[in-house]
Amino acid sequence: MALQIEWTPDAKSHLNEILEYWVERNGTRTYSQKLYESVKNVLLVLSKYPESGKITENQFVRSKIVKNYYIFYSFDEELMTVIGFCDMRRSPEFISSILE
Repeated sequence: MALQIEWTPDAKSHLNEILEYWVERNGTRTYSQKLYESVKNVLLVLSKYPESGKITENQFVRSKIVKNYYIFYSFDEELMTVIGFCDMRRSPEFISSILE
């Protein structure tokens, strides 16, 4: 059975900032829509197989790569919580701050 998916406010903010960046950069929503669909599809698979993500330096947080982005999440028996979404090229300090 698939886990329920929940986004933290920070994770939603991270995702929205990235999607808006691509809208402004490209002048169209096409890439943002494709990226969002990729994220949704990966989360759907993760909700069924949450242990498939890579364990991070924080043993309670896992990561999954979608295109050039990390999805950071944790889970229990019923719920998968997305705690961060960021570009892989962000500073290591920013990425570490998500894992704390």
